[in-house]
Amino acid sequence: MKNLIFQYYIPYESFDADMGGKLIPEWALAGSRSAKAYAEKYNAEYILSKDRYFKHLDPRLDSLRLVYDTFFDDYDNVLCLDLDMLIRADCPDIFPHAIKDVSMVHELGLFNSTSSGWLHKVMESPAYARGIKAYGKRLFGKDWQFPKSEMYPQEPFRYLNGGLQLWTKEGRLKARKHFTSVDDYYMCTRYTEQMYINLQLSQSIFNVNELDTSWNRVSSYQWHGGKPDGKINHFLARAKFTMPKLEHTELSVWQNT
Repeated sequence: MKNLIFQYYIPYESFDADMGGKLIPEWALAGSRSAKAYAEKYNAEYILSKDRYFKHLDPRLDSLRLVYDTFFDDYDNVLCLDLDMLIRADCPDIFPHAIKDVSMVHELGLFNSTSSGWLHKVMESPAYARGIKAYGKRLFGKDWQFPKSEMYPQEPFRYLNGGLQLWTKEGRLKARKHFTSVDDYYMCTRYTEQMYINLQLSQSIFNVNELDTSWNRVSSYQWHGGKPDGKINHFLARAKFTMPKLEHTELSVWQNT
């Protein structure tokens, strides 16, 4: 099997421009070193891209490149990881979980987090106000709705975090055929890749393998006691700035100690 770990860096803009400019910031380099070391440990190739793919759209949509760019057709499985993630030194091989079309993590607890108000506004706004659910019904019919999470059925609906996406080749080719227009999505909603992926994977033709939250453990409301406790830890917002210090510990498979 030919496996790849893919990451990309796009300079930040507007309100979060302090996260990083044209030069890759130290937190992103820490995330890259961690992913590259993990790739080497489990015999996968590694690519860090700094080039825009969707040059006319929001740069955060560029994780969709692994679906639309035929370059990736040479790989059996592709793991796309955000750069603001550290992979623990003892993290097991994720590639055996490359089954069905795509493996991702439901964002457990989001609906009760401080982001719940924002999420409700994004999801429930009427069509003229860029609502995601309204757009989904426009795409897939008036009876369409998001599916439930199989792993966490107590949650209102499944909401997959786009920071970790493990795609099989079959899944990527299926997505290229059945995903609807990225341009239309962005022009209608102005949102990023995470909403797009959740909308597209709601189609019954896709087989999603849900991984438990330890594979993509987000900082803001999942870490117990505020400490990273996942196999792969996701440093949201300004928690990113702690990554260079933490990569010298067991929290990163790359340890230059």
